[in-house]
Amino acid sequence: MTTLLELAEGQSGIIHKLNMDRLLIQRLNAMGLRRGKKITVLRKAQFKGPFHIMIDTTELMIREHEASLINITSAAL
Repeated sequence: MTTLLELAEGQSGIIHKLNMDRLLIQRLNAMGLRRGKKITVLRKAQFKGPFHIMIDTTELMIREHEASLINITSAAL
């Protein structure tokens, strides 16, 4: 199992688990980051900048720290 941090630009995965506190999980769930959802890395900013991701048709920016806390599996759909 890998984390979102390990995906390259253009790669996708399925969210397996959010390894963070309950408040942050609720906040990310409200934005569409839920277990079982396909997530795609659109762009990684340089110098530990934010990740530009896509879930369904929603595009979001999240910090590198949050990306390291999202466990994913391969996107073999």
